[in-house]
Amino acid sequence: MSNPSLPQNDSPAEQQQRKSELAQAQNAYVYDHNTRLKPLGVAESVPSGQGFAPIWAGSAVLVILDLVGNVVAKASKLVGPDGALRTAGGAPMDKATSARMHGALVELKRWHRELALLLTPLHAEPERAPAPPPRQVPVALFEGVAQSVATAVESRVISHALDTKDLHIKKAGDTIKSLLEMLLSALGKLLLDLVGMYGQATGVYDYASEFQTLRLPEIASVYQDDTSFAWMRVAGPNPLVIKRVASPGANFPVTDGQYQSVMGKGDTLASAGEEGRLYLADYKALSQLVPGTAPDQQKYVEAPLALFAVPAAGSPSRLLRPVAIQCTQTPGAASPIFTPSDGVAWEIAKLHVQVADGNYHELVSHLGQTHLVIEAFAMATPRQLAPEHPVNVLLTPHFQGTLAINNAAEADLIAPGGPVDNLLAGTIASSTQLAIDSVLNYSVNQQFLPAALASRGVEDPGTLPSYPYRDDAVLLWGAIHQWVSRYLAIYYTSDADVQGDYELQSWFAELSSPSGGGLSGIGEDGAISTVAYLADLLTHVIFTASAQHAAVNFPQNFIMSFTPALPLAAYAPAPSITEGLPPSELFQHLPPLQQALLQLGVMTLLGGVYYSRLGDYDRNIPGVYFADARVREPLEAFQRALLDVETTIGKRNLQRIPYVVLLPSQIPQSINI
Repeated sequence: MSNPSLPQNDSPAEQQQRKSELAQAQNAYVYDHNTRLKPLGVAESVPSGQGFAPIWAGSAVLVILDLVGNVVAKASKLVGPDGALRTAGGAPMDKATSARMHGALVELKRWHRELALLLTPLHAEPERAPAPPPRQVPVALFEGVAQSVATAVESRVISHALDTKDLHIKKAGDTIKSLLEMLLSALGKLLLDLVGMYGQATGVYDYASEFQTLRLPEIASVYQDDTSFAWMRVAGPNPLVIKRVASPGANFPVTDGQYQSVMGKGDTLASAGEEGRLYLADYKALSQLVPGTAPDQQKYVEAPLALFAVPAAGSPSRLLRPVAIQCTQTPGAASPIFTPSDGVAWEIAKLHVQVADGNYHELVSHLGQTHLVIEAFAMATPRQLAPEHPVNVLLTPHFQGTLAINNAAEADLIAPGGPVDNLLAGTIASSTQLAIDSVLNYSVNQQFLPAALASRGVEDPGTLPSYPYRDDAVLLWGAIHQWVSRYLAIYYTSDADVQGDYELQSWFAELSSPSGGGLSGIGEDGAISTVAYLADLLTHVIFTASAQHAAVNFPQNFIMSFTPALPLAAYAPAPSITEGLPPSELFQHLPPLQQALLQLGVMTLLGGVYYSRLGDYDRNIPGVYFADARVREPLEAFQRALLDVETTIGKRNLQRIPYVVLLPSQIPQSINI
């Protein structure tokens, strides 16, 4: 393969060849503006070669195997020492119930065994062509993964020592589907009820006991602590909401007395605001959500305001502290301001903030502003930049699996009756619309990391000393920007080269066109005019597809899988009084145990699959990815820079609550889960 080239530098014959290649790509990568995500332009289907790789599918099945094993372990507790089936309370089951449960236990164990057997050939053979993407529901994401594995195994293990016929690999998809249908059926309800995984919890132990063979997340021991609540704003799954403010605002009338009850008599709201120590988490965007049901219980979601402050310079600790919460956007007697002195009411108010944060995280920060935004680039790049274009060569590894996972998400996760509909607080229509609006309101240039931090007033470590997401993300942005700049310098010798690159200009036009990507706030006065801006834009694309997605995706596994730490819906309205609530009231607001089990499963899967690694372009492919020898030295410098970032973050984690999601070794190249 020849080195990448700019189209204006090619011969007429080569330019014609590029046009032919682009015409083929445009036939394969087709927009669909009429899906549930309209008017966003998403892929009509997953083009050939863009499905899930078998290695990815094997990783997913490993996680699913753990989830099935977790249920098996819990269900096995129904078997008494004498081999007879008993209820969770130890009483003997009646014959009819015992017979039904015995059959269910046999099926659970059989499914677990068959999934385990599927993994052996996956790790014994080299990678081949990508497997088909997931399809069908309910929870067809799981079914699709299993079917992908089955197809991959069947096509690659003909001569393997294991007998594929005996393993019934063709039935792998049916295995997963049958398991999940059983758990959602009347029999499944009875099983979950008998093992204590159904209905309202009476204590935190009920949620913790859902982790049988799975490790209980560390957050389970500290999530109710106010320090952890504040830490979530700067290092949790959604560290993207807080902004610096001069005052709480007229619609959040926190008094000096309330502020000083937390921060001390020597501090005031006015001084904190003047010194840049006051921070607000405002979830006004959630006002458009219409509360849903699951399936016969009413769910609730608020649009709360939460005030935080940093202690003044010279204080022993300058960690962010929670000061006050108002559960609605409108103050009044029915919407009081809660402070940490309010006991149970404060804990419930924090719960409603966490529900809001979880919904904002999943719909805006995660689905909308990583998955769907990057889809626009994943579509426009092959359609407008020929395979030999240097920008296409640079970006393609950062789109691996994105169209496949987005297609699966649209068909399964955000479908009526799917996990989003079941778990999140809003109706599926209002939840989907919030995700769409987050893309329509996304201004690309303003989301470049330095600009995004500055727009929220959180860029200065002097005023907000402890912000792990910011501090680690800035390191990664810098390393990626240097790599991109040095890469582009090989092919673009001046701004004139950018301006004369007609493929690049067509790429930009499609990204910003309503009939294409539909992105706004992109470019330099209606074009891409400089190498410097192109470097910023490509840095943003790579950063978003790798580091930004990692920051919001992987905490699903070790934080959001424990439902009390970050419930995705409340099951009672926010309190209207600040005192007199019994401790048991908290469990009226938390999701029922069957919802918690579903949240555990979905969050563990979505946050537990790692495929590829940032900067390692040669991983999972034969040979060397960048054929141009001139790229070797800048790439090696990038890889060394990532090692330096790893070391710096490791040292930081010795001095703070460890924040690991932006360790370069933990960041995939692309959005593929």
